[in-house]
Amino acid sequence: MTAIGRRKFAKILTTAGLAGTALLEKMYAEVQDSGAISRESVRSFLDLSGMKVEDDQIPAFEASLDRALDSLKRIRDRNIPLSVEPAVTFRVRRS
Repeated sequence: MTAIGRRKFAKILTTAGLAGTALLEKMYAEVQDSGAISRESVRSFLDLSGMKVEDDQIPAFEASLDRALDSLKRIRDRNIPLSVEPAVTFRVRRS
């Protein structure tokens, strides 16, 4: 996969913002219905964004999306009492 420059990235975001909204809603509905995103939706998103990706690389994207969805589900499933105040600052502690 090739690196994307700032201008290309901005162009991708603009295109995705216009035409991608409907596609993202479709992808969200797929996740709600089946728990995964179809290969056709991944291919459509990559084509829309202008990324040149070989067909044999799409399963890697699907696996990455599945891991991200699982991580988001675990975060959302955490039970945090309403009495817990939000963090004002965030500090990364490195060991």
